[in-house]
Amino acid sequence: MPRRMFIFLIMVSASLLLICPPINGADFPKKPVKIIVTAGAGGGEDTELRGFIPFLQKQLGVSVSIENIASAGGKIACEKFQKTVPDGYTLLYTTFPKTIVLEYISKVNFRTKDFTPIFAWTWSNQMLVVHADAWKNFNDFVSAAKAKTLVGGVTGRGSTTHVAGLLAMDALGLKVNWVPYEGSGETLASLAGKHIDFVVYLASTHAGLIEAGMIRPLILFNDKRDPNFPDIPTPKDLGFNVPALPGIRGIVAPPNTPASIVNVFEQACTKAIKEPKYIEWANNRKIVILPLNAPEFGQMVNDAYPKVEKILPMLKE
Repeated sequence: MPRRMFIFLIMVSASLLLICPPINGADFPKKPVKIIVTAGAGGGEDTELRGFIPFLQKQLGVSVSIENIASAGGKIACEKFQKTVPDGYTLLYTTFPKTIVLEYISKVNFRTKDFTPIFAWTWSNQMLVVHADAWKNFNDFVSAAKAKTLVGGVTGRGSTTHVAGLLAMDALGLKVNWVPYEGSGETLASLAGKHIDFVVYLASTHAGLIEAGMIRPLILFNDKRDPNFPDIPTPKDLGFNVPALPGIRGIVAPPNTPASIVNVFEQACTKAIKEPKYIEWANNRKIVILPLNAPEFGQMVNDAYPKVEKILPMLKE
């Protein structure tokens, strides 16, 4: 190749790199990252992410902020996120399959399966809790629920707690008046004020209230006992057959986010959850760490659609 032609090709290549710089771990991220949370400040999603952010920031080398958009059970947050530029600087953190349920019960302008999965890592079982002055065990609760219609609190219509509650009460043959709240903090405040009879919520949410004896868990909806709550019985322990629906929380990017950006965050999250201080924090919060990488997370989302379709009749009641 003539020398002049060789120099010309080098100059063209350099110009292209300036116009379209590659995205990789060396030059991304260059500025702060924002994560949208589909729940209010102080709730389970918000608290768990805030505990994780210091360790994520350490791995990314940039600051990470939170924007809480709690209205409409996450609908507004997801619709805003759907239109976000896929440059990696705005992500979304939520509990699944909450957003998938929203697609079926509301008119929305987003699709969860269009979001780009990055990483999920917290797994929390659902439990039923009552005021400390209320029933002492689940059998007493069932007897009371058969005598009159009780009022149950959940964090958002169509949320994972709502779905878990619907499945449980349907399996038990109990009628309930459900009251949806914007966040778990509001739900438990209403329980503390005895405005509702019980709450279905994620086991890791406000675990300190259980330890302080302010609320009493009566049952944990899973086939096996939670290692963080070994004394709370499961339906199987009590002779009931109730389906389980754990809450899985994770981070997604906007639709069509490049794989190179996903890889940066996936690696950062993988390292962050292994930090000893984060593990200690998670254990204190009674959080079960069960990491799902991007492909595994994506498969979980896809598999959730047919499961949600089966419970639609109950959600529309």
